[in-house]
Amino acid sequence: MTTHRRTSDPGAVGPDEARERYADVLTHRHPEERARLDALSRAFDPQTRRRLEAAAIAPDWSCLEIGAGAGTIAHWLAARCHRGRVTATDLDVTLIHEPVSAPLTVRVHDVTKDTFPEGSFELIHARAVLMHLPQRERITKRMLSWLAPGGVLLVEDLVHFPRHGLPASSPLRRVIDAWWTFLAASFGMDDTWGVRAAAVMRDAGYENVRSEADLPVFHAGSPIAEFSRLTIQAIAPRLVGAGLLGEADVRAGLEEIDDPGHLSFPIAVVATFGHRPAS
Repeated sequence: MTTHRRTSDPGAVGPDEARERYADVLTHRHPEERARLDALSRAFDPQTRRRLEAAAIAPDWSCLEIGAGAGTIAHWLAARCHRGRVTATDLDVTLIHEPVSAPLTVRVHDVTKDTFPEGSFELIHARAVLMHLPQRERITKRMLSWLAPGGVLLVEDLVHFPRHGLPASSPLRRVIDAWWTFLAASFGMDDTWGVRAAAVMRDAGYENVRSEADLPVFHAGSPIAEFSRLTIQAIAPRLVGAGLLGEADVRAGLEEIDDPGHLSFPIAVVATFGHRPAS
C-alpha cells in the first residue's frame, strides 16, 4: 500500500496555503461540486444520522455543524432541534440547500481562526473536515470550550482502506492511492487522523470518548462510488500534472468504478464521540 505522509499540527503545509489550494482544486465554483457534495451526503448521511440519534438530541439543543457542505445534516438537525438553534458554517456557504429558516442559521466561519463563546453548544459535528486541516489537533482542543458542560462532539473522517477487492494491480487502487498521496503531500491532509482522534480528544480533556467505524460498499452506481468518481475527475489534472498518474491510468480507474461487477471497500469512515465534563 502506498505510504501517505502524516502532517501533524501545525503541519508542513501552512494553514492559509492549504486553504487556498483546496479552494483552487475542490472549489465550490467547480460545475460538479454540488453533485459531488450531494453524493457525499447520500453516501454518509444515513450513518451520521444514526450516530446523532444515539447522542439523544433534545428539541431545545443548540448545535454547530462545521463544514456544512450541502447542508443536509444541518437541515436534519434543525428539524430535530426545532425549539433550539442550529448553526451551519463553512468557508463558502453558497451550496447549502435552500430554504434556510429558523432555527437554522448559516454563517461563513473559518474554524482555524474564528471562535465561539464558551459553552455555546450542546452538540458539535464535523464530517470530513479535520482530516484536511493541518491545525486539526489544536481545533479539537479549542472546541471543548465551545461545548456546554456535558455537551458532545462528534467527528467523522475518512480513512484510506484499500483491502478487499482492490489488489495492487487494480487501476482503481492506483488512482485512489494517488488521490490520497496528492492530498497529503499538497494540502496537509492526514489519512491517519480518524484513528488518532480518540487519543487527541482524551488528551484534550474530553470524557466518555469512543470510536466506531463502517465500510461503505463500492459498486457501480453507489453513492460512495459516485462521490469518488466526481472527486477523481476534479483532481485528475493535478494528479497527472504531478506525475502521479497518466491520463490512461485515470480513465482505467474510472472504468473500474463503473464496472457492474466491481465490489470493494477502499474507504472507511471512523467516527469519534467525546463529551465535555459535566462539571
